[in-house]
Amino acid sequence: MTRAAARVVDVHIHTIPPALVAAIERGGFPSVGVTRTERGLVFSFPGMAPSPPGPAGLADFDRLERFAVEEGIDRQVVGPWTDLLGYTLPAGEAAVWTRAYNEALAAACREHPGMVAMATIPLPFPEGAVREMEAARAMGCRGIMVGTDLPGLDMDAPELEPVWEAAAGLSLPVLIHPSFLCVPARLQSRGLKNAVGRAGEGAVALTRLVYSGALVRHPGLVVVAALGGGGLLPLWQRIVRNQEIGWAEASGDVAASLRRLYFDSIVLDPAYLRYLVARVGADRVLLGSDYPFPWEPHPAAFVAGAGLDPPEAIAVLGGTAAVLYGFEPPATAGV
Repeated sequence: MTRAAARVVDVHIHTIPPALVAAIERGGFPSVGVTRTERGLVFSFPGMAPSPPGPAGLADFDRLERFAVEEGIDRQVVGPWTDLLGYTLPAGEAAVWTRAYNEALAAACREHPGMVAMATIPLPFPEGAVREMEAARAMGCRGIMVGTDLPGLDMDAPELEPVWEAAAGLSLPVLIHPSFLCVPARLQSRGLKNAVGRAGEGAVALTRLVYSGALVRHPGLVVVAALGGGGLLPLWQRIVRNQEIGWAEASGDVAASLRRLYFDSIVLDPAYLRYLVARVGADRVLLGSDYPFPWEPHPAAFVAGAGLDPPEAIAVLGGTAAVLYGFEPPATAGV
């Protein structure tokens, strides 16, 4: 994989380092379990149903690197699997779990020059989350991934204010990914959790964050909305109007907060990608794959073939991500 300018950057990738799997199997985490099945690794955490079987690619960094070569991706921002964020663990074990995950992830990425790590943090415990962000930054992580479903907290909780402040101060982009601690019964069949459930979960969490005012209180805070923001974008004006008619109980200018968001490109529809770029600007959209899940198997080709203007395509493919994650940006001519 080239070490040259980051012309194409994938900012939405899920992995679990093999070293961490081995540590679980040795009994290193009392409340975390793993079972090897024919369909893949199944993980267990307290108070949650077992995870779905993890695709083989989750723990195969060589395969991830081959994916980058095959798809023309220069840099990969490699994060955790949201089923393994550990938000139901007690505080002490959550701290140990996230530190082990991040150390193993950073070590795996150091073996692959095109990869950098995106850390997990114990978000339900804000003081511990801040400490872990500081440690993650020191070990070379370039961002953090957080899930939307927290025990007893929502994204607008005042308790999370130190987390947003620290992310801004440490220059760690936050990818907000829809997640479920307990999948609602109506979403437990026909793949509805992924077909539509995550879109709604993402929209609710992002709207709560917008109404909290954190994005305008912390100008350095970079928030990347996974899955193109889920259901947020079509509801943009409705979210604003909710403040205008006095129902939002929002802090600050909601429209200004919405304009501060970034979005990944995992929208699957070229027409919707053009709509997203037209609505928020190409400098607010970043390429994502959701690897190893097969939602967007050819992410760079999808963006390049979506009918964007050349400067827009350059920004979405990697220009904006290069700035946010600290890579050398691409040239401004040619796609």
